[in-house]
Amino acid sequence: MKVTFSKADLESVVNDSLCAVSDKNTIPVVEGIRFRTEKDGICSLTTYDLEKGFRSEVPCDTFVTGNYVINAQKLNRIIKSMPDRYITIDIDKNCVARVTSGRSKFELHALEGKNFPSLPELKGERGFTIRGRTLKKIISQTCFCIAVTDQRPLFCGAYFEIKGDVLKVVACDGNRLAIREKECDIKNNNADGSPLELSFIVPGRTLVQLTRLIDDEEDVCIYLGRKHVIFKMSDKTFFSRLIDGEYIDYNKVIPPFHTISVVADRMSLLSSLERASLVTEDKALGQTKSHVKCSFEGNLLKISSRSITGSVYDEINIDKVGEDLTIGFNCKFLLDTLRACEEETIEILMSSPLLSILIRGYDKEKSGRNEGQSFATAITEGCATCGADDEENGQERYLYMVCPVKMNE
Repeated sequence: MKVTFSKADLESVVNDSLCAVSDKNTIPVVEGIRFRTEKDGICSLTTYDLEKGFRSEVPCDTFVTGNYVINAQKLNRIIKSMPDRYITIDIDKNCVARVTSGRSKFELHALEGKNFPSLPELKGERGFTIRGRTLKKIISQTCFCIAVTDQRPLFCGAYFEIKGDVLKVVACDGNRLAIREKECDIKNNNADGSPLELSFIVPGRTLVQLTRLIDDEEDVCIYLGRKHVIFKMSDKTFFSRLIDGEYIDYNKVIPPFHTISVVADRMSLLSSLERASLVTEDKALGQTKSHVKCSFEGNLLKISSRSITGSVYDEINIDKVGEDLTIGFNCKFLLDTLRACEEETIEILMSSPLLSILIRGYDKEKSGRNEGQSFATAITEGCATCGADDEENGQERYLYMVCPVKMNE
């Protein structure tokens, strides 16, 4: 095989293809990029780590067609270091790949493309199209609640539910819960023309890579196969195995009522918790288990923490309805949640030191801050329309839940 690429084109696609390259597999072929040329002008690049995969086509000048696999990480570093605007890849019958640009030349060992794992069928009868900016935003505001490692596979993914023009994404890691619901422009791609009503669970690692591939200004076409989800973006195709199973009934894990409502300035609370994290996340003796104590007293929130290396104390003004309460949290969990919110003012709903709290955007007109309000109605009755895109002014509702920690003091 012998092909010549524009360096800019090749570098861009190779960099994107790393999203599906395995670095913890004993099969060398899944650590590489498959280059396959069948006609002049187009070279297909594919990576597949047996869980998720990437495929794209790059314009090229084809001198000899072929099908070979080159180590992705090594090739990526080589391409970035090349001096000229054009790069030629020449692979002989002995699987020696020569990568040249100007006067620079590298030699790498390649593998036969016929040994590359077979890809799943990259098409589906059900699907929809959504603006890239909208999808990317809603994923980033929920994926921090996905478990990285857990014996329960469902907690390692995000639940997607699409009904008509409403997209809902839910993530839960056992300690936090995120619910985001967005009315937006969604195109129905169901082949049989049936109403759009889909639900599926996408692995968290897939979503992290997907957000890196999405262009804000492009549309993303999403199709469901039997066991896979396929994301198509202009000249790129990204696919992943779905998590099989029925997602948790997240409405049942939300406490039924709250008796305390606190309204606070989000940036003031965020800044205070970031200062507290300097103590709670200080790695002393290999431990980072100290919590942050939040004392809601009158119109003050007193934030404090103590660890082996030191202590911190801070105060911010709040507007509270209900009794005083002292409750402890993992500081990082609260920080992640506040960073995902967008409003200048947030509302925190609580009942006791042992029950989870809810955090949502505060709207003075819509939030009836009555004691004993049902948590079950909190997401629909108390949320402001928030973070609407310029092109899409549909309502966006969200709710975050954070579990407290038990304090000894």
